[in-house]
Amino acid sequence: MTVKRTAIVALLAAVALWPLAHRALVARYGIDPWKLGGFAMYATPNLPVLVAAVGTIASGGTIMIDEATLPVWVRRDLDRFRVERAALGTLRDPEDVGRMLLAARPDVASVGILIQRTTLDPATATIRVATPRYVYTR
Repeated sequence: MTVKRTAIVALLAAVALWPLAHRALVARYGIDPWKLGGFAMYATPNLPVLVAAVGTIASGGTIMIDEATLPVWVRRDLDRFRVERAALGTLRDPEDVGRMLLAARPDVASVGILIQRTTLDPATATIRVATPRYVYTR
């Protein structure tokens, strides 16, 4: 088999198998089915991912962290995290964002990052909402 023929066969195999791999990534890690060149987008609505930050103060109460009070570089990185988390799902860990928020807000004892993702449950054809919370303490 020539190099050219081998390359063509490999390319065709990759193109044929990518939809299956993409669907597995969507199911396992919650990546955006509309990203990375997959065909899962045709079976899934494009629903938003919401990200919010909360802080725990010394008295034990919880406050919403107003993004307008954060430094510009923190807001920029938080916006980048939103885009990356929406596209890559759980493959994008919020650890660096949590540490960054702790550094920007010395008045809070801990920071929680709430990520609301709305998905279509293929088994029941209903909308499902998942809101994991990641907590980072000093």
